[in-house]
Amino acid sequence: MSESTAIFVFKLRQNIALEGDLLLAQMELDSFLSDRVQDLVEIKSIIQNIPELSEIEGLGRLDAHVRQNGKQAYVAKASLELLPHLIRRVSFIQRIYCVTQVSPSTKAFLVDTVHQVGSIIKNQVVDNRLIIQAIPHYTLIELSKVVANHSKGVDDTKRNLDGLVDALLDRTVNKSVIKLTTIALSARSTTSHLTHDIHYYKAKFFPRMVRSILNSCTPELGEGFHVLDNFVGSGTTLLEASILGIPSLGLDIDPLSTMIAQAKLDAVDMDSELLATEAARIIQAIENKIIETRFGGRCDSDEMTIIFPDWLMKNRKMTGEIATELSREINRVQSAITGSDPRLYKLLCVLMSDAISRKIRMRFMGTGVGRFSLTLAQKPLFTIFTDSLRQYVKVAAMCEWLKQRIHLRLADAQVIAADSKHLPSNLGQFDILVTSPPYLPASSGRESYAKARALSLIALGLDNVEDLIDNSIGSMNGNGIDIEALTNNERDLVEWLHRDKLRQIKAEPTGRYFLDMRQAFAEMYRILRPGAKAVVISGKTSTFYQFKTRKPLYVVNVAEILADEAQRVGFEVDALHDIQLDKCNRNARPRSLDNYYETLIMLEKPV
Repeated sequence: MSESTAIFVFKLRQNIALEGDLLLAQMELDSFLSDRVQDLVEIKSIIQNIPELSEIEGLGRLDAHVRQNGKQAYVAKASLELLPHLIRRVSFIQRIYCVTQVSPSTKAFLVDTVHQVGSIIKNQVVDNRLIIQAIPHYTLIELSKVVANHSKGVDDTKRNLDGLVDALLDRTVNKSVIKLTTIALSARSTTSHLTHDIHYYKAKFFPRMVRSILNSCTPELGEGFHVLDNFVGSGTTLLEASILGIPSLGLDIDPLSTMIAQAKLDAVDMDSELLATEAARIIQAIENKIIETRFGGRCDSDEMTIIFPDWLMKNRKMTGEIATELSREINRVQSAITGSDPRLYKLLCVLMSDAISRKIRMRFMGTGVGRFSLTLAQKPLFTIFTDSLRQYVKVAAMCEWLKQRIHLRLADAQVIAADSKHLPSNLGQFDILVTSPPYLPASSGRESYAKARALSLIALGLDNVEDLIDNSIGSMNGNGIDIEALTNNERDLVEWLHRDKLRQIKAEPTGRYFLDMRQAFAEMYRILRPGAKAVVISGKTSTFYQFKTRKPLYVVNVAEILADEAQRVGFEVDALHDIQLDKCNRNARPRSLDNYYETLIMLEKPV
């Protein structure tokens, strides 16, 4: 069709709570649209200029499920031909309204758009103007997980998802379908869509943030773009890049992280009927060989097979009796999944590890001496596992439905084990890097990233926990660092820690953290093409408090220090964007009173 100008109205997701998300939404739309994007504090005000929009009824109404405080929408003029691109890529938009003139070419365009993005579009003609409503793919992906959670199995999941689309586009009067759709639209949190919740993971990315960064870095995707995440963690960057059609590679020193990231990717392509069949067999095997346990569930009486680390057994809550029962619960799950279909085995191992992580919670105190609190969930470990297994049968069905309904096609993503300080020489070069390294507090005395996963690592036969701790960024084994190699700001912090008797133990590991990050930045610079962009997400600041009064004693501008380290190796710093997140750490006493900010360190490798 010849290019037609249209007015686009982008209604924001109802569950956007903080200004940081609005900054990301604005950045994303600005990268897609050449003309200025304008705010709409009250979305209904657009009716003054486009009265035809008042004709929309049902869940598609402008003010249906809209944000109650602050900006509600954006408006811009652009080519109608952008519509399918925007449907596939926007992250924070609940519904796209598009107004243009009626013509044979626009009608043909709509038919072609449905072939591209699926039947998630509704249109009507009002006074010779074409009013188009479209559900963005990402919104449908997020809402689908809520619907799957309220479904009972493969067929029920797919049937309810069909109903979701019908309700969103006002094609049904079925009260139960409309009620379920309203529940999905009203969900406060939808960050566990697709397979993002496959494993409990402390301090992981917010998927929408990652997606908006990728969109801002690649507004017009060409051939050959490749994304790198050299601290891949649970694989959020890889899954989000894959949804957008961008090939990616993830690296991590932690073998459990690489296993989780790979399982997160593999599970999106899982056959729901195969998984349902195996799940029924596994659950039956677990339920057939169990006895009553003191945790309120039942377990097999096998001999103890998991050897708990000495440091864990020293915790007053980890008695020999409890350790034996936990070992038996783990052994029962291990025995049940042994011999499973090879296509499913890694997924099952990750779900078992997730159950271990949710059953046994360790919170390290950050003192640098290994002190931690331990909490045991009341629900038996094998019940946590079987609940997740049943849930992932529905997730597999949901993914199949999305591929059919919106023609979701995932780009290739790979995961390998590697040290970010010494990347393999044969990886090639990349166009975009999006990553989040370990934060300063986690490195300067909180060994929890490795030790809290100790039982999973042991149960899965992965690397020695102590080796993982020693080689991680900012390890507590930081003795012998060259303090003169630090920058002035880094040296000031290390010297202050040395003078504080309670924090002396953190001084050299903190120095090692900065030197390790310098080395990691040098590796990032080496592996990126000239002109490539890198976005490094860091905590904005790290604050040391007086223990009794919570009075701030020393504030570290971590993001600024890391940006300086990036410049030292050759990067240009384009911007530092502070993003407030709806993320509260109620267990870390001083931080529980603070707003939480992360900083996007926007870098570019010079041409």
